[in-house]
Amino acid sequence: MHNKFLIEAFQTPDNVAEVLGGYYDELPSDPYVDSDIRFRSYAHFQAHEGGLTERLPHKPFTQSSQFNRVVGDIERHFEPMSDEMVQTAEFRHLVDSFVERTGIDKVNGHFDVHQIRVTCDEDATSAPAPEGIHQDGFRYVGIFCVQRRNISGGYTQIFSSPVDQHPHLNTVLEENQFIILNDSRYFHHISETLSSKAGEKGVRDVFVFTAD
Repeated sequence: MHNKFLIEAFQTPDNVAEVLGGYYDELPSDPYVDSDIRFRSYAHFQAHEGGLTERLPHKPFTQSSQFNRVVGDIERHFEPMSDEMVQTAEFRHLVDSFVERTGIDKVNGHFDVHQIRVTCDEDATSAPAPEGIHQDGFRYVGIFCVQRRNISGGYTQIFSSPVDQHPHLNTVLEENQFIILNDSRYFHHISETLSSKAGEKGVRDVFVFTAD
């Protein structure tokens, strides 16, 4: 008998976001959705026994249109994630936390990590999740908040179905907070954001983990 993973949220050490935040300012724009406000890089990994994780050769990222109504069935070629960042102890801590909590297959289990920045202005909202209430089409999804600067909104919301009016969770994911959910059981969404300071960009930096 095995318990089924549902949701887990936890706080990482303060230095994790502090160190990794320095790798967001040079992120390339996302050429597939709102490239003037969305910036993104990507990496593909394999977990191994003994706590070792291997970065695999770079490849395109694809989601089925069954799950992504905006860019589903499109081969998306994101820029590779910084090798220097991937080798930091702080990034490894995130990877190890994700692998440990989900218990993904140490032989055949691959997982992806997306480094994403979404910006916003005071007079125009930005949609961190343009798909709306959705699933990503994986077994597990993890979201780690690196930075929230000058923004209001951006609530992390978890639902039982795409038409549910009352989320199980409706909270702001703060810096150094990590939430992992069973993507086959729940739907998730990030509400729109606005800059909270006149004349300054609002910024939301996250890592998104996906695993089969």
